[in-house]
Amino acid sequence: MKPEENILFKGICTDNCIRMLGCFNVEIKKYHTGSCVADFSKASDKIGIILSGTAVTVKYDINGVRTIIEKLGEQGIFGEFFTFSGSSRNCMQVVCESDCEIMFVRYSELTKRCEKACECHSAVVQNLLMLMSEKAISLSERIEVLSQRTIEDKLISCLQIIEDKTPAGKTPQIPFSTTALSDYLCVNRSALQREITKLKNQGVLTITKRKFRLMRNQDTD
Repeated sequence: MKPEENILFKGICTDNCIRMLGCFNVEIKKYHTGSCVADFSKASDKIGIILSGTAVTVKYDINGVRTIIEKLGEQGIFGEFFTFSGSSRNCMQVVCESDCEIMFVRYSELTKRCEKACECHSAVVQNLLMLMSEKAISLSERIEVLSQRTIEDKLISCLQIIEDKTPAGKTPQIPFSTTALSDYLCVNRSALQREITKLKNQGVLTITKRKFRLMRNQDTD
């Protein structure tokens, strides 16, 4: 990935990006599948941006039950400032689903006063604020899904959000396995599988592997 393609440096030319990577003391690390790359039970002001690979943000409650908070692909960003959680009762981690290359930069480096008051630094701060806004929107969508009363409604709500975010002309795809999807929806895996089968039999949902199509609320001849 070229420096200027990094979501944090959007709108900044290559030369300035390279200069700022040194200015911000950026670290780039590689991780293997299954590695824990961040543990939010420990205070840290590091922000991570995935350059390649996929990871998930997961939460473990006091009983060790896992909930998937979000999936992170290329350009996915994570950090304590993006969890919007002030509770120490739950353990939140970022775990690699595949081999990953991740760029780390400290929040304090990004927000410190620039002696030259350069436009590049201001652009990075603006990009950071935009990313925080997008994370807040994502959190709102997750609350919408989890606030549904039944497994069916949670599933439909989740799939509708995925559909809405899928570019025109492309088939929407569930970013999780069935097990991971049940952890994301906070439901029993077997119960979720029964709901998926029921919706398929009712003609509400067509699904091939992870690609799907919702038929609900669509006009029929």
